[in-house]
Amino acid sequence: MARKLSGFQRVLDAPALFSVAYGEIASSLYFALGIVAAYALGFTPLVLLFGGVFFLLVSLSYAEGTAAIPETGGAATFVRRAFNDVFGFLTGWALFLDYLIVIALSTLFLPHYLGAALGIDSLRDSPWDVVIAVCVIAVIAAIRLARRSQLQAGAIVFAGLDLATQLLLVILGLSLLFSPDLLTEGASLGTSPSWSDIAFALPLAMLAYTGLETVANLAEETREPGRTLPRSLFSAIGLVVVLTVLIAAVGLSAFPVENGATALGGEWLEAPLVGIVDALEESLPGWLGDPLRVYVGLTGALVLLAAATTSISGFTRLAHSLGEHKQLPRSFGRLNRRTLVSPQAIVAAAGISIALVLATGGLDDQAVFLASLYSFGVLLAFTAAQLAVLRLRVTEPALPRPFRAPLAAPLIGAPLAIAVWVLALVTHPGARYAGPVWLVLGLAVPAYLAARGRTHTVTA
Repeated sequence: MARKLSGFQRVLDAPALFSVAYGEIASSLYFALGIVAAYALGFTPLVLLFGGVFFLLVSLSYAEGTAAIPETGGAATFVRRAFNDVFGFLTGWALFLDYLIVIALSTLFLPHYLGAALGIDSLRDSPWDVVIAVCVIAVIAAIRLARRSQLQAGAIVFAGLDLATQLLLVILGLSLLFSPDLLTEGASLGTSPSWSDIAFALPLAMLAYTGLETVANLAEETREPGRTLPRSLFSAIGLVVVLTVLIAAVGLSAFPVENGATALGGEWLEAPLVGIVDALEESLPGWLGDPLRVYVGLTGALVLLAAATTSISGFTRLAHSLGEHKQLPRSFGRLNRRTLVSPQAIVAAAGISIALVLATGGLDDQAVFLASLYSFGVLLAFTAAQLAVLRLRVTEPALPRPFRAPLAAPLIGAPLAIAVWVLALVTHPGARYAGPVWLVLGLAVPAYLAARGRTHTVTA
């Protein structure tokens, strides 16, 4: 039997944490760009800029919370401390949903990038994309059950590859494709896109900046978290926002709106960065165009593989935190010398994400449904996290805060998160129906644990 560990080790320095933050947040562009463009059309860069500014605003509160309470668990940890166990658990439960959706979307889009790189179109068709997604999740889980991951080593490699790819697309795209006229062609706010489409697209923009919780969950493994975590987080987010908006502008220049639609959110929805390469090929010599498609396709597949892997790690670290505080069965809170995190948590992350992929596989708008469900969970967590930071300033004013966010950040960010969350409920059936069902299922967990605790007490 594998020996148990007493706690996480502080091994992450500034470069490693920046790499994790950049790689995790930037990876969402590979699946979010096409989804947002399908509804925001020519206003996609502005919608993504709004999402980026909002994300940066929320990250200020996260930086204060995790620097003051450098424990695994992210928002669930400081919500639990600011309010109570129930609110902390529900925050964690909402975040579980977001981890699962990122795993599902990353693995569903992976075969589309791989198929484009290898020239195997069947990989991009149903049901093979679902089959490959299920297999990839199962393989990741099997590897994690066999040995622990070296998060910091892999993060630097994948972040560097991702950054190089996105910079290359920005440079080539701005040089060969970008045109203000093409970018705004067919764009008429209120008509194309309609106001309802903009309202639909705003919650989807939350999907373009995933990974904040994954970084927050690493606070317990970071050297000097009060100084390293905020600097690494803000620099990574700032860079991601700039590149995301620029690539969106390039993409809409390559595929301007025609008849109320853009190919970036249609034909290339599942592989938008490969779509940009396809547009670039007309201006590039043949000896460069084909290798570029292979490079971007393979890079996209690798980045999405890394995103799924780190999301499973984030899920298991959050499960460890909840298990330690008796909000999940105790087995989830135990560390393991071979796998580091609980093997049960790895199996749960893989099993539920596979079920999510299969359950939504028959939907015509599977990606949009998952994206809307993601917005439901992440906006709830963002709201709770910012309210927790405000409450801790009142209830624990003496708590050491190596980083202190401007008071305006949570005061503006929390109402804004609530407003976009309400918008998601109004415009997205997935958020309106499936989201509350997930929360209700979560309430059954503490009820079960409480009932089991009473049974054990009576028996004793």
